Amino acid sequence: MRTKPVLAEGEKRPSSLRRTMIVVAIVIVIIVSIVLVVIPFFESGGGSADTRPVPGDAAHFDPVASYPSVLDYAGTGAQLVSLNAYYVRSDGTVELNATYSPAPYVDYDFVRQLDKAPPNAPPIGAGGANTDPWYEPIEIHLYQPGQFRHVESAGNSYTYVNKGMERSVDDPQNGLRDPVLPPPACPFAKLWSVAVTKDAPADAVAIITYDENGYDFSISGLSVYLKFDMDCKLKE
Repeated sequence: MRTKPVLAEGEKRPSSLRRTMIVVAIVIVIIVSIVLVVIPFFESGGGSADTRPVPGDAAHFDPVASYPSVLDYAGTGAQLVSLNAYYVRSDGTVELNATYSPAPYVDYDFVRQLDKAPPNAPPIGAGGANTDPWYEPIEIHLYQPGQFRHVESAGNSYTYVNKGMERSVDDPQNGLRDPVLPPPACPFAKLWSVAVTKDAPADAVAIITYDENGYDFSISGLSVYLKFDMDCKLKE
């Protein structure tokens, strides 16, 4: 026979409302924990992937105007060595949300000079002089947000969700492969305005690259290939 627990003198039995409020509070704590901790953990592949939202509007990403935000993401001491923007519209923006294939994307390549050689650096004469400063290559890759990616490497495998902008760091290298560049100063819309006068269709998308030689502008499949100097002037 079941017996009811005996309450101590002056003790009140918990009300049904109080028990309900306790349960609701516990549920809220669990939901908040899932949203703030569990979901971000799995979205980042257990913390293995470094990804964050695109600065500004992903549907109208401006590679030049957004450069300060990208540089900040690259990290302290990062210096630009190249910029590659695929499928830039005539307004100078890239539609990172586009669903066509091949899909638009933008790559920024940086280097960061290290204070000293890495612990596994080879000695002088092993594969080269190895006397130049050491640099850490950093890539910022922007593409369609929300895509799942699976990575497999030696002893490590994980899946993550791209938020729109990814940061990856490669093994340090001795010396510079390419010279360091000043920040991009030519709005891509300005390059496009010149290209239109050279028979570039205004409704097309262009590939624009920036390196030590200036800016290259091309449209795949068409005979449109233009070169601009660092001052945004067309090279003849």
